[in-house]
Amino acid sequence: MKNINLRIIGVIIFLATCLYTTNISGQEKTKKDTTAARLLQIVRNAFNQNNEQQFYEATDNYRKYLLGEDNMLGYYLCWKNEVLYDVNHNHFYRALRKTMRMQAEMERRGDIRELYMTTQLRGIIYSLRGNIPLAHQYFEKALEQVDHSQVNNLASIYMDLANIEMDTQPEDAMRHLDCAIEIIKGSDSPYDYCNAIGFKVIVAYAMRDWKAVNKAFTEYIGMKDKLGDNFSTTYYYYALICKAAADKRYSDALQLTYNLTNTTDIYKFQTEIYELAGDTERAFSTQKHYMAIKDSVNNVIMSEEMMGSASDLEYAEARNMSIAKRNTQLQYAITIVIFTFLLIGMIIYRMNKNRYLRKLQRQNHDLLIARDKAQEANRMKISFLRNMSHEIRTPLNIISGYAQIISDPRTLTSDAERADIAKRISHSTNTIVRIVDEILDISSKESIHYIDKSDLVTCNDLLRQLAEPYQDEESGFSVRVELLLKDSCKIVTNRKELQKILNHLMDNAIKFTPQGGTITLRSYHHKLDQNMICFSVTDTGCGIKEGDEEKIFEHFYKSDIYKEGVGLGLSVARRVARQLGGDVILDTRYKEGSRFILQLPKE
Repeated sequence: MKNINLRIIGVIIFLATCLYTTNISGQEKTKKDTTAARLLQIVRNAFNQNNEQQFYEATDNYRKYLLGEDNMLGYYLCWKNEVLYDVNHNHFYRALRKTMRMQAEMERRGDIRELYMTTQLRGIIYSLRGNIPLAHQYFEKALEQVDHSQVNNLASIYMDLANIEMDTQPEDAMRHLDCAIEIIKGSDSPYDYCNAIGFKVIVAYAMRDWKAVNKAFTEYIGMKDKLGDNFSTTYYYYALICKAAADKRYSDALQLTYNLTNTTDIYKFQTEIYELAGDTERAFSTQKHYMAIKDSVNNVIMSEEMMGSASDLEYAEARNMSIAKRNTQLQYAITIVIFTFLLIGMIIYRMNKNRYLRKLQRQNHDLLIARDKAQEANRMKISFLRNMSHEIRTPLNIISGYAQIISDPRTLTSDAERADIAKRISHSTNTIVRIVDEILDISSKESIHYIDKSDLVTCNDLLRQLAEPYQDEESGFSVRVELLLKDSCKIVTNRKELQKILNHLMDNAIKFTPQGGTITLRSYHHKLDQNMICFSVTDTGCGIKEGDEEKIFEHFYKSDIYKEGVGLGLSVARRVARQLGGDVILDTRYKEGSRFILQLPKE
């Protein structure tokens, strides 16, 4: 657990001062421009708000104004701030796409001098996503691209390098940070110098160089009274924590962590402080909390990235459809021209004309079939990408994380904790197997058009068997069985597939039924058709929100993305029911939870 990853700390200064540095160089042309000053202030105010639409409108208005004033440096800096805003809100896919568009516009306009901005932004994005080698390459490239006379920009890149090297190569990190400090000294920027010294306290802490921590901290705190309002508090509490740890005041260091605004940073610092204090049991416990929060954040980021990828695929699909439409129109136009020429020579070429028309119709039909297949393939691909990455990667991350904990000889865990970890690994493994089984099941059902229906099934006995495994008190919910059919009532169907349908409906009910809830199984005759048998599964969960009544039966659709599963259960259940001559529907009149009804003919 040594050298806990503090990369997120390094980006705090970049986000906190991005609007400040915009004024240093990009706004030189607008010092006397009251309109520019007013628009910039609106952007600053919106940057610290959670209203994305308000911020994007503010930056869009500001960029348009700067573009009209031919202030290209300010224009790109404003765009850069928007990318950093997306990074700060975990929209990494969106930030990367904007960075690529920003680079393309710089190249199109010939603004090569500013290309370092996009390179540096890519380094920041990749470092926060955990790809440190690639981030290092981009920062090194940014150092080659940046104009070394722009000292503030040069210093910020050196600090970015120090940030990503802090955990694995702290000596190199200190060397790059010292370069940044020397550059800032010559720029007469006390605010930036204060930030750099505060950051130096943290790098020295990562090196476990307590002498360097004390020296940097003394200089940092000494600037507090000297600078007054210009003193940077970006690293203030981080520096206090590092100083307390260096002095072995571990209780004070732990208490100071609660002043941090980032929950992840709190757990990371607490884990390391407990380790320094020799309390491995609390260090391990805190590390588990940190891993849980990190997994949650990664899942949200992954979901956002998958949605961004899906949007791109949808855009590509729409573009392909537009091209196909134009091609179809072109084909129709060609057909008319050909028909006109054939009409002129109808007497001579009548037989040939009919043959050519038939050939053209077959080609059009083949093109339509090919287009429909391509559209369906794209839709399935989008659905698959949206669900598989999250549902499979999450249990894999759990297995990998706990395997590392168990295999680490320095981790002292009890037998009970090891048993709990083994249980969680087994559960995650079973989750992956279940997901693969569901995908194989839906694949087989898609290719089958006929199911053998030669089994004689007793309706009430089937429901009793379905409810039996959940009759114990440990299930956390109660299962009631209401049999409105006679015990002698039987249907001719496929027993195995019927059991699969009911198991899918039961699994869905269990997933959304809270502790203490009730699941009710019923069998009865259809009110309007006595030759139709109905089985219903009713739960007391959250229900289905309005507008999702049919979406829940689509492949890979999930009303709650945080629930386990890939969204295939209801889809498989409905498809098999229809192959058996029946259907699965949602009872929209029931409002106390969800009620799904399986309708099947008696024979």
